[in-house]
Amino acid sequence: MRRKFWIGIIVSAVFLYLAFRRVDLHELGFALRSANYLYVIPAILLTFLSFWTRAFRWRFLLGPVKQVKTSHLFSAIMIGFMANNLLPARLGEFVRAYVIGKKEQISSSSSFATIVIERIFDGVTLLLFLIPVFFLPSSPRWVTKSGYIAAAIYLGILAFLAALMIRTEQTQNLVDRFLRPFSVRWRQKVRGLLVSFTSGLAVLGSLGHLLIIFLLSLLLWFLVVGAIHLVFVSCGLKLPVYAGFLLLAIIALGVMLPSSPGFVGTIQFLSVAGLALFAVPKSQALGFSIVFHASQFIPVTAIGLVYLWYEQLSLRKLGVKKYLDNPSRLV
Repeated sequence: MRRKFWIGIIVSAVFLYLAFRRVDLHELGFALRSANYLYVIPAILLTFLSFWTRAFRWRFLLGPVKQVKTSHLFSAIMIGFMANNLLPARLGEFVRAYVIGKKEQISSSSSFATIVIERIFDGVTLLLFLIPVFFLPSSPRWVTKSGYIAAAIYLGILAFLAALMIRTEQTQNLVDRFLRPFSVRWRQKVRGLLVSFTSGLAVLGSLGHLLIIFLLSLLLWFLVVGAIHLVFVSCGLKLPVYAGFLLLAIIALGVMLPSSPGFVGTIQFLSVAGLALFAVPKSQALGFSIVFHASQFIPVTAIGLVYLWYEQLSLRKLGVKKYLDNPSRLV
């Protein structure tokens, strides 16, 4: 885990250097000073509305396991995203599975399974947003390749989850074969996790639930795009409507790479690279990235910490230190 942490720090440092390279700091300062920060307020409100939509969607995902209040799920989500901003290796996903599992007496493995499905829906939705960029003459090769790789990953995971739900025993036996080089005790632990994980996949058997979850996925990402457009306006950028969709998809693909907590550097570089497709000057694009990142990082982290206090939890109580070396213990 420590190795992953330092790899993420190095990747973020490289991206941060590339983002700031050859940028006129006076022009960057002017871009930040001239921004109209009043537009950031509704952008933050849309961001929190997207998190509430995420919680409502999670309620449908968890429905076959247990009916949970949206407010409880929202609390767990905010704690998880706060943890993503402050802890390495994106432990926030494990943390929110643990928090809701403990609060609602749900198997953490089952709740984590629903988070995996949630991420697949997010990925598919964002890939739909990315399709138009494939037809742009100026589309960078790395964007196209990243899109194909991401599509292959998401489809592969979806196929595995479907097999695990439909052919549970056969799929578990296949996993056992791949794990033969490992100890019997470790293989038994993985098998136990898969059995618990399978209960969280029940939602895949309901076509109606899948349609609702897909529509909620579209809604929550439309809200995020709305927040991006408000920050565009704040920074004086006059861009076409689809620019926000493409930029969001590019950022979402890029943050799959290892990075520091809070994606510092990664978001800056990807914003500059994405806005270059629309001939936005680098200093102005970097200014946008700083404002947008701050509008996401600061409020989400603050509210997450408030919920952590409200739930009478702390990072120490969650046992985060020991999970840095073995995050699977959370599930």
